[in-house]
Amino acid sequence: MNYVERLLERIEKSPLRYSTERFKAGDFVRGAGEDYDELLILKDGEVAIESVGRSGRILEVERIRAVDLVLPCITFSENPVLDVDIISKVDSTIISVDKEQFIDFIWKDRECAEEFFSYLGTQFSRIVKRLSEVAMNDLKEKIASYIIELHEEQKSDVVNVPVTREELARMLGATRPSISRILSSFVEQGLIEIKRNRLTIKDLASLKSLAGY
Repeated sequence: MNYVERLLERIEKSPLRYSTERFKAGDFVRGAGEDYDELLILKDGEVAIESVGRSGRILEVERIRAVDLVLPCITFSENPVLDVDIISKVDSTIISVDKEQFIDFIWKDRECAEEFFSYLGTQFSRIVKRLSEVAMNDLKEKIASYIIELHEEQKSDVVNVPVTREELARMLGATRPSISRILSSFVEQGLIEIKRNRLTIKDLASLKSLAGY
């Protein structure tokens, strides 16, 4: 039995008040912009944490399977408002506990509190790592889209890049090293060749796939 299973068992046996919610596959559990001053425990099923990227594409940030806590790091943040959507991927059961009542509950047991905060830190680290991966994928999409735009404007597989990498980084809201790493990965994958400010497109279909065309 893992920590969250033990926590759920304690809650269900305690006088702590909570609500049980059931969702079908595809249902919105909670949406971006909603206040999130509650602790959600996924008792059964599976939910996805989704965000809409700048291109309008839906990005799956995290997939959570029972039994687990659903974004407790937001619940206990200074401004507990969701900026992502929580979507039920299968029929799911969720236990909802008021944040203030939960704090009173765990504060009565030091060991329980220590386990909770340890778990909170572990989940936060995992989500930060995943967000970094999502951001990198989003940047790959932006760079691929930029290359395709140059291809369409110049009507050639060999295009002149009119900006420096520093300027491109500012345009895309990224850092120069990130831009360089992704361009290097495109070269290694055989998608492009680069010589100074001239770029040769070797695999347009793969670039379009990366850009979501």
